[in-house]
Amino acid sequence: MARRTCLLLVILLAMIALPLAGCNIVAPAYVLIKGPPKVPAEHRLDTQRPVAVVIDDPDSIVPSMGYRRVMLATVQENLASKAKVREVIDARDTMAVLQRDSAQERMSLTQIGQAIGAKQVVWARVEGFSLAADTGEYRPNARLRVKVIDIDANGRSWPEEPNEGYALNVNMRVRTGFVPSTGPEQRKAMEDLAIYTGRAMAELFYTVEKTFSARAGS
Repeated sequence: MARRTCLLLVILLAMIALPLAGCNIVAPAYVLIKGPPKVPAEHRLDTQRPVAVVIDDPDSIVPSMGYRRVMLATVQENLASKAKVREVIDARDTMAVLQRDSAQERMSLTQIGQAIGAKQVVWARVEGFSLAADTGEYRPNARLRVKVIDIDANGRSWPEEPNEGYALNVNMRVRTGFVPSTGPEQRKAMEDLAIYTGRAMAELFYTVEKTFSARAGS
């Protein structure tokens, strides 16, 4: 209690001193009062209803099925641990249905959700996945279109706009001066990008501090 009282006193004194100290104290005082900057969720899932994640790549933009599995597993893990979704359908079950789907007649997202016992489906279509920016420099990036389908309602629950989904652009921060040159380095870079993209996709559904946000490029 004494420590909390002291902290409040420091904040009050800082605010009183603002006219005398100028602008230098504004940022620290704001952080003390409001907390660090955050990247808010775009949509909140119903945490009590089972969720499945589908990452669709009809044009085979991601160079390996293994990277898609990594991305899918990362989304699944973060929805469970960070978004606090009570039941996230195992990625292996989802991939098994998708593999059957590609070999047979195309299933709707509602049919896919029903096949694996989901009540909500988080769907993303891959539109970009590369280690290089348009300028040619080493800058891992990805582009996804994301939407959420409500299985019982047999329709989209987010976003509300009648478009192809929320445009998620991912730009991964990299170590200055490092460019993967060998095969193993490039494969590791691709796997890192898959993990990073999975994190960014999951962050659409929970709030995260900007310093630790993949959506913010941190």
